[in-house]
Amino acid sequence: MGETRTEEREAFAASFLSLGPEAPTILPGWDAEDLLEHLVQRESAPQLMLGARLPGVLGRAAREAQARWRALDWEERVMGFRRGPGPLSPVGRLDALSGQAELLIHHEDLRRAQDGWEPRRSEPERDRAAWRATGLMAPLAMRIRAEVTLVSPLGGRRLGSRRAQGSLRVHGEPLELLLWVTGRDEVARVRIHGDEAARRALAEGRRGL
Repeated sequence: MGETRTEEREAFAASFLSLGPEAPTILPGWDAEDLLEHLVQRESAPQLMLGARLPGVLGRAAREAQARWRALDWEERVMGFRRGPGPLSPVGRLDALSGQAELLIHHEDLRRAQDGWEPRRSEPERDRAAWRATGLMAPLAMRIRAEVTLVSPLGGRRLGSRRAQGSLRVHGEPLELLLWVTGRDEVARVRIHGDEAARRALAEGRRGL
């Protein structure tokens, strides 16, 4: 997909602008400014994410580049994110294939840290993207010794375990299931049904990358 300015990106940029750089997120220790920096560097300057940790000249150059970016006005930084990584970016192509999982998840990390938040109204395009992202993320993000079936209005996905201890059914909208499989229990609105052994396996397992 050559176009990186999706509806989700536009909505995310609008959230950044309206909430401001000091808005909280559900990510421990991160505010909106930290989240925006992560997204922009991931898409457009991944070398800075690694380079800033290096000693010597390379590390200093990376840290100086980060400082110049942070010195820009908030609106200018958000507009850089809004433009996206460009049609030739490997990250942009990966995100297109994944259903924009990074944008969907992190937008909710910002939205759902605000007082009085509510889930967004269902939209077919976003629901399809979230469901595709859930299918790709769940096998990577979940380590649970139980058979888990994710159930959404768009269908079901079954994830097995070689040493399954019972079975679970997790019901929710596609975006809620995406948040759940990546471990965002405090904000994901899902309904979980399962036997005692499976619930114990869930408590002992892990979700998230």
